[in-house]
Amino acid sequence: MADDHIRYDILAQEALRGVMRKVLAEVARTGLPGNHHFFITFLTGAPGVR
Repeated sequence: MADDHIRYDILAQEALRGVMRKVLAEVARTGLPGNHHFFITFLTGAPGVR
């Protein structure tokens, strides 16, 4: 079987980050509709987190 040179995992991760960027930008402009809210978590010990 040939090596998989297309990094689908990275492509999918980048696509999902793009979705979040667009959603957050839209909410920044118009606010959250109805009774919606965000629950955002992140790893504070991850490299590059300040």
